[in-house]
Amino acid sequence: MGIELLKRLDRIFYPRSVAVIGAGVDPTKVGHAVMDSLVTGKFEGRIYPIHTRHEKIFGYPVFKDVEDLPEIPDLAVVALNQSSSVQMVKKLREIGVSGAVVLAGGYAEMGDYGRELQENLREAAGLMPVIGPNTLGLINTHAKLNVTFYPRELVTGNVSFLSQSGGIGLAIKSLAHDQGLKFSKWIGVGNRVNLEFHHLLDYLNHDDHTKVIGIFTEGSGNPRAMIETMKRVSLKKPIIIYKAGQGKFADKVTVTHTGAAAGSSRVWEGALRQSGVEVANSVNELVAMCKAFSFGIVPKGPNIAIFTHTAGPSIVAWDILQQEPYCELATLGDESLQSIAQILGPSVPVVYKNPVDGAAGAFLTKPFHDIAEVILKDKNVDSMLAIFCEHKNWQYPTQALVELRNHFNKTVVACFIGSIEHIEPARSILHEAGIPTYCTPEDAAFGLKSLIRKTKQTFFQSET
Repeated sequence: MGIELLKRLDRIFYPRSVAVIGAGVDPTKVGHAVMDSLVTGKFEGRIYPIHTRHEKIFGYPVFKDVEDLPEIPDLAVVALNQSSSVQMVKKLREIGVSGAVVLAGGYAEMGDYGRELQENLREAAGLMPVIGPNTLGLINTHAKLNVTFYPRELVTGNVSFLSQSGGIGLAIKSLAHDQGLKFSKWIGVGNRVNLEFHHLLDYLNHDDHTKVIGIFTEGSGNPRAMIETMKRVSLKKPIIIYKAGQGKFADKVTVTHTGAAAGSSRVWEGALRQSGVEVANSVNELVAMCKAFSFGIVPKGPNIAIFTHTAGPSIVAWDILQQEPYCELATLGDESLQSIAQILGPSVPVVYKNPVDGAAGAFLTKPFHDIAEVILKDKNVDSMLAIFCEHKNWQYPTQALVELRNHFNKTVVACFIGSIEHIEPARSILHEAGIPTYCTPEDAAFGLKSLIRKTKQTFFQSET
């Protein structure tokens, strides 16, 4: 990525000033919602609402035109119709604005006329980078910047998302919130008038606040550049991608959404696998995998131990884990099995093997801790999936897992089955300690499986 584009993108994501063109007082309008987002997110830079008729919005004085501003803003958000947006982008480029977000739809997704209008927008932008058009906007929690039209309070994290769909992007944000996953940046790429996936991936590769990258895509205007960039970036930062548009008539749908052809699913899947990224098949998988890399550590090998007091979830988890050929159920040593038998005692009718089912003997924190300690101490175990169910009288073994994770420095993933309301206090503590925590065995298995695949990738890279 060129230095000049990198600087411009920094100004977009970390602006000192933002102009909202088309800001209004009507709460049902997009321009008002963007102002609401900036205020709700507590943006600390200068905010300049622009509208021809209003005097003040959210207490900020309104300017009639972008040329009336006391300074050239770093970022301009254009909340106008598709034709007016083209003229405004030209003006923004001419006065030297670093970059713009164009929210309006009605471009390449609308057929020949729309494609012509999008080409006009591209010419109007020139070298000025534009997020969109046909986008919800972008969020950077580390700059307290929200220029989407969905106001929300911002909490900083280390996962950045690129989404070609506003609706799926919102689903990702909502599920991430429910899963206790905090994000760094959220970018609605839209129709990608002059910023393609590979440009934004390159930028996120340089971004110190981004540890993991999640992508939802329907297609790309430059798939070769996207694949090559992912191959390079994934060596440094995990990338998880959910590629939609895999059905027989996918192109008929995706082209009329963001103007991108979905392309052959077989070609895409093969290319993605070769590029070293993780491939998700749903929003749930995407978020589960991102959470694993956000909080967890990559295991040193493929050998898994599953520890539970209820057998069903362990079976479901292993069904998913064994789909990855590199995943192995660890063979626990005789000494470990004997120690587990001693902890449980003769009154607990279980078979001593992996998965380790402690049944009623693992309901309480002390035996759960002791069994988990035996498992993690076993030299054949590289990672452990610990499963525990919510109950009024049994505490989640939160501190036990934190202590053991810190002592053995092995990968631990927790599945605390229960309501988010009751899990959240424990989940926050576990996430802080580097233990990704899930509510379902499926999500826990998706997360652990992705970490183990990264182990395999790292091993083969070191061999070559």
